[in-house]
Amino acid sequence: MLKKKILEDLKKAVKDLGLPAGRQAYHTSDIVCTIPQNPSFGDYTTNVALQLAKQLSVVSYQSSVEIANKIVSNLGHLSYLSNLEVKGGGFINFFIKDEELVKNANDLGILQRSPAPQKILVEYGHVNPLKEIHIGHLRTFFLGESISRILEALGHSVFRANYQGDIGLHIAKAIWGIKKLGLASFLGQAYAEGSRLYEEDAAVGQEIDQINTDLYKKEPAIQKVYQQTRTWSLEYFEPIYELLGVKYDRCFFESEVFERGRQIVEDNIGKVFEKSEGAVIFPGEKYGLHNRVFITKAGNPTYEGKEMGLAELEYDTFNYGKSVHVVASEQEGYFQVVFKAIELTLPYLTNKKYHLSYGVVNLKTGKMSSRTGNVVTVDDLYKVTSEKVREIMKESRSIDQQVVSKVALGAMKFSYLKFSPRPNMVFDLEQSVSLDGDSGPYLQYTNARIQSILKGADLRFDIEYEGLEIDASERAILRQLMYFQETVEQAANMYHPNLLASYLIDLARLYNLFYQENRVIGSPKQDFRLKLSLETAEVLKKGLYLLGIETPERM
Repeated sequence: MLKKKILEDLKKAVKDLGLPAGRQAYHTSDIVCTIPQNPSFGDYTTNVALQLAKQLSVVSYQSSVEIANKIVSNLGHLSYLSNLEVKGGGFINFFIKDEELVKNANDLGILQRSPAPQKILVEYGHVNPLKEIHIGHLRTFFLGESISRILEALGHSVFRANYQGDIGLHIAKAIWGIKKLGLASFLGQAYAEGSRLYEEDAAVGQEIDQINTDLYKKEPAIQKVYQQTRTWSLEYFEPIYELLGVKYDRCFFESEVFERGRQIVEDNIGKVFEKSEGAVIFPGEKYGLHNRVFITKAGNPTYEGKEMGLAELEYDTFNYGKSVHVVASEQEGYFQVVFKAIELTLPYLTNKKYHLSYGVVNLKTGKMSSRTGNVVTVDDLYKVTSEKVREIMKESRSIDQQVVSKVALGAMKFSYLKFSPRPNMVFDLEQSVSLDGDSGPYLQYTNARIQSILKGADLRFDIEYEGLEIDASERAILRQLMYFQETVEQAANMYHPNLLASYLIDLARLYNLFYQENRVIGSPKQDFRLKLSLETAEVLKKGLYLLGIETPERM
């Protein structure tokens, strides 16, 4: 990697200067190079001189510009650079030679593995049985699967897990609704009705509380309807998982961890947990958090209590170095308390758990909620998106249903993944199915365009690069291709697939601008431009795969 060369030479130059350390030790490992948004500031830039100036200010005054000039002088002539300059308050800008960019553009779709691979559990999905999967749930599915693929591409061993609440008050509400509305209405509608009346009707609330108690006691009278509807619900999930491209290594359920979770809490009363008004709580206020109930007065473990059993079982199952829980931001306080309780009761899990907090998905008409039934299901969204794709495809060619499905799913997935996870999303159906602009179909179409160029072309790989002149549009593509590896690494480090999504949009735009202005087949630079097109397509396909999006060969 060209960036690696720059960093190695830069660290050596700083070290060889023997600058005094100032108040704090400055390690060459702290040196970073970043990508300037404006190419006129180089292909890479570093602020190391500004950082050193802060360190040296108390021992020998030197401005950041003076330090930057010394570093540049010590770097000397680097054969892979066309220019090296000091700008602004001491930024050092690196300009890579065109021929080096050309040589670098080879097998870019093959990512380099992490030098320190980990075992990572990614837990996502979390749709409770007896509910429908709606467009709010899609954010955890799309984020979790994309993060899993990105981590795997960098050499990490990934274990995909789903944790589903198949026991508890929410299930009791749904079962009450089923008994009232009939078995045919058990998904979504039954839960919404049970939730509404639980809050509004005290008598109904008592009935639902009794159902909840019977569930934990495994009373035969309630087990038949519970087991039957749970089975139907899990069967309903399977084709949706397949549609979304999700395949779990293990599904965990609250029903299999609640007893162990309760035991762990009870075993630690007086050490980690406390009794309070008949319940068992975690005194979070002692740790700057808030108190939470882990076992109710009725003796049932809460979500928090069950989490203790889950933490133990997940680790025993996979023995991970890190676990990432892809759960909505509404649960931030919950995870802060739960992680602290886990740290105190299962110390071997300290610093191994991370909550990837993502914003909730709202409709333009208001907040979406399973409790009120105000939802748009995954089936609804897929049908609407597919129909829009069919309308567009009718204008150019006969309809291929497999292509329709790939493009529709690409539109859905990219419409979520192009946003940073943390902020809330306002979901707009019309905007989500747009096939123009920053969209999955735009990227898929760019790849299909390149495939049509490459089809039947005489691809040569013994290209003579000596004396090859590249224009600005070609250089812009080469520059963008160079950043693929580090973009994927940054997306992995931050668990932010949107960084990759933005990168791919920029790459596609650069290629389409190039294509509008230049001939590929029949050009004096045909071999080079075919190779440039091929590498662009490989990176687009690999990047889209990491987002969970398939790339049809034609559209």
